[in-house]
Order: sequence, then structure tokens, then C-alpha cells
Amino acid sequence: MLPTRPPDGSVELPPEAFEACPGRGLKYPELTEFVFGRQPENWLLGNYRDIWVGYSNSAALRLSGSSGGVITHTLAYLLQAGRIDGAVVLRHGFPEPWLSSPIIATTVDEILASSQSVYVPVPVNTVLQQVEQFQGRLAYVGLPDQVASLRRLQQLGHPGAKKVKYVLGPYVGTLIYLRGLESFLSSNGIDGLKDVKSLRYRAGEWPGNLVVESRNGRKIQAKKFYYNYLIPFYITKSTLYSPDFSNELADLSVGDAWSPEYEQKGGGFSVVVARSPAATEIMGEMRAKGLLELEKLPLMKALEMHGHMLDFKKRGSYIRMSLRIAMGGKVPDYGLRPINIPLSRYLVEFIISGVILACQTRMARFAVERIPLAIIGPLFDGFRKSWKWLSKPTKRRALYDLEFEPTDSPGPEQT
Repeated sequence: MLPTRPPDGSVELPPEAFEACPGRGLKYPELTEFVFGRQPENWLLGNYRDIWVGYSNSAALRLSGSSGGVITHTLAYLLQAGRIDGAVVLRHGFPEPWLSSPIIATTVDEILASSQSVYVPVPVNTVLQQVEQFQGRLAYVGLPDQVASLRRLQQLGHPGAKKVKYVLGPYVGTLIYLRGLESFLSSNGIDGLKDVKSLRYRAGEWPGNLVVESRNGRKIQAKKFYYNYLIPFYITKSTLYSPDFSNELADLSVGDAWSPEYEQKGGGFSVVVARSPAATEIMGEMRAKGLLELEKLPLMKALEMHGHMLDFKKRGSYIRMSLRIAMGGKVPDYGLRPINIPLSRYLVEFIISGVILACQTRMARFAVERIPLAIIGPLFDGFRKSWKWLSKPTKRRALYDLEFEPTDSPGPEQT
């Protein structure tokens, strides 16, 4: 299903591309019913069958992954077991050292090379043209909006999307535009992307470091929570509006196990959510074979590990969209909305949105580029911890009792 290019140079996309565009909004209740045959009891996490905390028992995979190496190990297991013939993953450092691009990995080595997170947008679903021509069964790894788009294509009967047998995806809070990475490089004396030789976002011991090596051999390293200072300055619009944090439409969702209990142990721990019978079966097999270390995790504990980001997504996104509508803008329609957000939470969001708006001005971006990482990193991390402590009572109030209702809008609108 290739796009056609008329003489004037414009691109004419097939109808499915418009129908499955996450920027328009994809109706989660409908897609959830299509994928799982039922609605979730808890929209904070979505449908689930089992929840664990754990990691890969391969020390190399655990270290090379963003947290516990579970997604990478699962893909390798599926390929070696003959359950799949390939996996849609990201090839890092291609076509440029600072970029990643989607590929169909058909060897374990290709899968292992795809481990690690990427914090700038990558259009994974552009690989669907290759998927349509691929002979065999596939696994697919994508971010929440990409997974939702894939599920919509499956619902529409797209021949390539229907070849995907297993869908895996990470938890996703925020992404930044590529301009944010350029800003980081400029702040640290690297003259633009063209001087980057290699880049990894979560290298080393969990929770990892952003490590950039320049072509002249210079290496810059920043702790994950230090380079997160870029978020308010360069956060993408899609992650501001998307309410899906835990990749609710995947068969298997995996996120960092943010809890003092596991953070103190080090090594890397993941929250692992099996949403489909197939995912539960695969996790059980890998656990029985000693490939994964998995310990059952109660729902509330899983939610509390990510309470701050669940609030940012499940309440904050809807408040931000309502503010945009009030200003005459258009927003995606995800098919449902929360109905019992306290007034105090709206007030907190005014502060958050105000800070983001201020940070995204040209003057603020110009100023932050001139602050050394040794200052801005610890300063931001301290501010982050203080803000979480100060806002926690408001951001947790009534969060775990949050209820949703279907939207009444006539249809999704393009942002």
C-alpha cells in the first residue's frame, strides 16, 4: 500500500493512513474492545491479566536494556522458539549516528542491537510497507500512539498489520523534539548533530546515562534525571495530549520499576504487564525456563510506582486539551474522558502548563543552553524532587478512584 505522488509533488496517502493517524485521536474504548474483547476495570492501567516486577536473567541483556531487559529477551525468545519470523524494532545509529529507524529484525543479533530507549520521535509505522511484503509472522515494538495506530490498522484489515502476532511496548511518559538534543549538544560544546559519532540514551547501570561521543573522541555523559531538564523546554505536543502511559493496547507492556525498594537494589527492574493470554503464556514459559525473574505485583503497588506520571497522563492531558479547546484549538479525541477531577488538580495543571509555556519561549531556550550541565542537571533534579513532594498530595488526591465516561464529540479532530 504505497502512497502515490501526483505531478505537483504532493503525496496522496491511502485512506487507512488518515483513519489510523494518532494525531487525530483513536477511540480507546473501541480499540480496547477489538483487541481484548472487553473494557478494563481500571482505565489507569488498562486491561491486564498479570502484573510482575522482574528482569532478564541474562546479565548482558539486563545491563544493555533500559531497565530489566525484558522486551529484548522476550523478542529473542520468540524468534528462537519459532513463534515469529521477525520483529519490528529500531535500528540505532541509522541512517545517522543520532537517529534510529525501524527495521524488521530477523536475527537474534539484530534484536539485541535494538535494545535501549529512544527519547525523540521515530516514525516506526513507516516500516509497514516492508511488513506488507514480509513472509512470516511478526512481533512489533512500539510506543503507545504507534501501537494504537497499528491496532486501528488491524481493525481495518490492513494486510501488513495483520501479520503482527505479538505487540510489545514500553511505558512512555514524555518525548522531546530532536531540537532538544541539539540544544543539549550545543550546551556541551558539540557543534551540532553532524559531530555526533554515537549516542545512547540509557547507557550503563540503571537508570542509565545519556552518553554522546563526538567524532573527535570527546565523550559527554549525563545522568538520566539530569538531562531530563530538556523536557519542559522541548516536550512534544503528542506526549502532552496522549493519555496512554502504560501502552494499554499492547499484549505486553514494560516500564521502569520506580520504587525505593528496587532502586536501592540497582541492576534494573521492570514492571511487566501481561494483557493478553498469549503474553501470560510466554511470560510463564520464560519464567519456568529460568530466562526471566518475575515476582507477582499487586495492582495498587504497580499504580503507585508511577502515580506521578499516571496523573500527568490520565488527568493532566485532559486538562491541557480542555485549555487548548478554550483557546480555540483542536485536540485529539480518544473516546473517553475523566469525570471527577478535583478543582485543586486544575490549579496544579495551570502551574505545570505555565512553566512549559515559559520554558518553550525563544528566550528561555537561549538562556538554558548557556547553563553548564554541572549546574542545570543537579538544579533540575532538585527542583523535580521538590515539586513531586509539594504536589504529591494534590496529584494523588482521588487519582486511584478516577472514573471515565465516553466522549460525546462527533469525531476526532486533527491537532
